[in-house]
Amino acid sequence: MTRYLKYGLAGTSLAVILVSPAAFSQDAITVSSLAGLQTAINNAPASGRTITLAQGVYQESSPIRIHGKTNLTIQGATSNYDDTVIQGPGINDSSLYVNFKVNNSDQLTIRNLTVRNSYYHGIQLNNDSDGFTADHVKAIDNGASGFKVSSPTNASGPAAYSDNGLIQNSYIGFSGTGQRGVVEGVDLVGVNGWTLRGNTFNNIRKPNGSPAYAAFAKGNSSNVTFENNTVQNSFIGLSFGGGGTGSQYFRNGDTSVETRGGVIRNNRISDTTDVGIYMNRASGFEIVNNTVTNNGENTGSIAIRFSASNGEVHDNVTSGKIRLRNGASANVYANERIGADNSAASQP
Repeated sequence: MTRYLKYGLAGTSLAVILVSPAAFSQDAITVSSLAGLQTAINNAPASGRTITLAQGVYQESSPIRIHGKTNLTIQGATSNYDDTVIQGPGINDSSLYVNFKVNNSDQLTIRNLTVRNSYYHGIQLNNDSDGFTADHVKAIDNGASGFKVSSPTNASGPAAYSDNGLIQNSYIGFSGTGQRGVVEGVDLVGVNGWTLRGNTFNNIRKPNGSPAYAAFAKGNSSNVTFENNTVQNSFIGLSFGGGGTGSQYFRNGDTSVETRGGVIRNNRISDTTDVGIYMNRASGFEIVNNTVTNNGENTGSIAIRFSASNGEVHDNVTSGKIRLRNGASANVYANERIGADNSAASQP
């Protein structure tokens, strides 16, 4: 409820000021060390807290852990994510495997900062951490991925999964290449209702040239949206299904499909080694209004595979073919094929 404060003197008119309840209840703190950040997280009240990390470069030797918290915001000191940097010892130093580790924490927001130089992940969410938001985050040179969202093995029920997340306006990638056996910019496993919007993915590759993904959802994920992202110089761009999922990681143990529903729209994907958009056992998808160019030789720009895959592909601009493989089905219409020099070409 909005509160009304009245200020004035006897016999004079009163000024009425509307004050939001947040002005009375907001818990905010500024810290200037990673130890101070961890303490501020640990001591945050149940109603939530906004923690600002002062401008600077912070050398990290152990993960920032967030467990059992609600309504936390962790933010850099300015709107420039390069001004506040949390930096591990190096992409190949296994002493720090993740910059932020999140468990059982809802409505967490991380914004306006950089996480880098961890062995595996920049930010990892597990075990029923719903409503996560990353806004204007730079996640670079984390050995496996910028963002990893997963659940316990052989889990079931909504309490096991981290749903309804948002990653937006962020830069995710590598100054060289990823280094671990699995490399991706964002890895979503067994999730529902996630959105990736307005991000830039760059150099999502492995050093040996084997498959890597800028972003994917899989493991019986549902209702995922990838929109308005830019993918550059990566092995594969955006995917529902990725390279497949181990049976123990599928949501509620349902291994029939990798994804249900979901939309990939309004993205720009260029200069991939393999396809720009890849569907692997993805049911009920929509791929619309993407520009996908300069993709792998003989791979096509968009590939849809396996009989469990079905959906719609329309109003895209591609420089390569749209390919249906291994029994996949899709309603493909109103797409435009252009040449490498953007000249018109017929769509096979």
